[in-house]
Amino acid sequence: MSITTHFPFSTTAFTMLLLVLFGIPAAHAQSYSKADSIKIYKLLASADEEAVTGSLDNAMRFTQQALQWSKEKKMLRGEGFARLKEADITIQQSTTGKIDHLVNEGIQIATRLKDSFMLALAFYQQGQSLMYNEQHADAEKLFHKALALYFEKNISGYTGLVYNDMGYMFGVQGELEKQAHWILKAIRVYDQVQDLSGMATATSNLAAVYHGLGRSVEAIRYTRQTIAMREKVGDIAGLATSYANLSLFLRQQSIDSAIKYQEISTRYAEKTGVKARLVPGYDNMSVLMNMQKRKVDALEYIKKSIAICREMNDKLGLANKTRWAALLCGDLKDTTAAMAYFKESYYISAQLNNKTLWRDFYGSKAAYYKNQGDFTNAYEELKKYHLYKDSIVNEATQTNIAELQTKYETEKKDQSIATLNAEQKIRKLELEKQKAVIAGNREEAKRKQNEIDLLVQSKQLQELKIKRQDEELEKQLLLSQAKEQKLQLAEKEKSLQAHELRAQAQLRNAWIIGTILLLSLVVMLFNRYQLKKKLEQQKELEKIRNDIARDLHDDIGSTLTSINILSKVSQNNLSRDINKSATILENITEQSQQIQQAMSDIVWTIRPDNDKLENMVVRMREYVNHTLECKNIDVVFDVDNDILQQTLAMEQRRDFFLVFKEAVNNAAKYAQATTVAIRLSRQNNSLQLTVSDNGKGFDTGRVTSTNGLRSMRERSTALGATLNIQSAPQAGTTITLRFLPSLL
Repeated sequence: MSITTHFPFSTTAFTMLLLVLFGIPAAHAQSYSKADSIKIYKLLASADEEAVTGSLDNAMRFTQQALQWSKEKKMLRGEGFARLKEADITIQQSTTGKIDHLVNEGIQIATRLKDSFMLALAFYQQGQSLMYNEQHADAEKLFHKALALYFEKNISGYTGLVYNDMGYMFGVQGELEKQAHWILKAIRVYDQVQDLSGMATATSNLAAVYHGLGRSVEAIRYTRQTIAMREKVGDIAGLATSYANLSLFLRQQSIDSAIKYQEISTRYAEKTGVKARLVPGYDNMSVLMNMQKRKVDALEYIKKSIAICREMNDKLGLANKTRWAALLCGDLKDTTAAMAYFKESYYISAQLNNKTLWRDFYGSKAAYYKNQGDFTNAYEELKKYHLYKDSIVNEATQTNIAELQTKYETEKKDQSIATLNAEQKIRKLELEKQKAVIAGNREEAKRKQNEIDLLVQSKQLQELKIKRQDEELEKQLLLSQAKEQKLQLAEKEKSLQAHELRAQAQLRNAWIIGTILLLSLVVMLFNRYQLKKKLEQQKELEKIRNDIARDLHDDIGSTLTSINILSKVSQNNLSRDINKSATILENITEQSQQIQQAMSDIVWTIRPDNDKLENMVVRMREYVNHTLECKNIDVVFDVDNDILQQTLAMEQRRDFFLVFKEAVNNAAKYAQATTVAIRLSRQNNSLQLTVSDNGKGFDTGRVTSTNGLRSMRERSTALGATLNIQSAPQAGTTITLRFLPSLL
């Protein structure tokens, strides 16, 4: 986590600055007045106010005005503080900013004026710069130097700043206990001097400590306290940092909340006008969007971050962010864009010639190819990744051992020379002691013996030191061997990963072959299914043809035979009995109409667009009109609307319609009825047709074998239907047909 510390001129610091400016008599010639000093103070105060609110450009403008005025008025002390303020703003604008020349000028001025406060401030800022550039050991020395020189003797907000940065530095190195120690010291100082802005910074860093310890509840609580303090003092840049930290702490609990607070952080970062502050926010939003599987949004955020890095010429940031963009493009199946980003990352890595970048580049490409299912290229990139990874570890280990060996050999030589010198001095002192004893000078002999004892002890200490160095070197060699073993384990792990990739490739090939075989089997089975369906359709067509042929033979053939017979009879009786011939001709006409109707029924039945009952009902009404209404028989035709869209197979349509025709035809010819009621309805899942009349009826027990009744029973059997005929003399007739429609 990156916690940005800043260098505010607090109220205490301003009072101290005024004392420095006005309370110390100048030893050098000066051309400035008290009013000039006040003006410089106000300019630096304005710079500090702008810096706190995040307006760093304005802060730098006020600082440079103070510097220019100090130079014009030859106010050396004002120039020194302006230089240091300029260095502080430069660090806030970019932690990698170069401030050496500014701090060195401040040190020169402080030394010339013998100003311990300014000198301590310069040491602190030098340490800050080294800390941000990861030179922690040197930074720690400078922080201690600043504390010893002034800040621990004169407690102020600057004391808290140094303590806070010491804590931050140890946190970066992963030493949480030391980090907490220094931050708590900073909090006590800020509380003592009533510095709310400094207290907010230290509390924010304390939240980071708890986050590192895995205690998220405390981390979130301290971060919210920090936000409240920074809102109170109007610290825009600090609020951007705090809301970003809160987003990070909430990431594992609620991604929606994390996104919400990161968006707030970004808005504050935009207000600062410092584009570098936007980059971490965009990076974090990209990660959050990716966690929500919102790949497109994740890519848009990292593109914004990349644009700022290009503008700032941050090549290291570009190398890392273009790799991430490439992986996101890969997830979105945009291969062209992914390769373009990888290409950019490759060229930047080549320019910087940074082995860590090369390692991460090849690791990302291995992940990309693996996600794409290209295990061959994934394996090749993974080999390069491990090559650079092992190279980095080996170089670091060898360098450390070589430095230790050189240091040990040098010290050993120095110790050997010192031991030889000590032995020579001991021998010389032994001779001088003997001379003193012979001369009877006991005091001199005792003094020489004391010197001999000291030299012997010194020699023993040197030998002990050499022994300890031997042990340290042996320890380092053992550590080196342990690292070597670790590398061997890593090599085995790499081999296992390579084996896994090969296994995945084999599995992929097997899957492809299996898929091809399965598709072939599916195609073969589908072809067989089609062939089977074709045969079934041919059989069905043959059955339809047979049915049509049977109908033509049974209905039309018998009717044509009857017409032929009647024609011959009419021809024989034409000259003898004209009335009888006329009757026969009427009969021929009627049977011709029946043939025409039968042919029409066959054609209507086999047409596929007549499969719905809606069309069947129309056909039934036409037949009723043609058969009953022309004989002045009243018709009641009732159909349930919900069955009109019901479909019937062709065979069912034919058999159902023929049963219906026969029932209506019997009512028209034989019943002598005045009213016929027809009802078509649904009973559960079955269709039910009811044809009833108020005619003369008949005795169902005696009439059993008429052609009409036999035909209806045969048709109902073909339908799989139940046929019920109820009738009695002078009681009318009711015919009920119920069947289950078959699916088309």
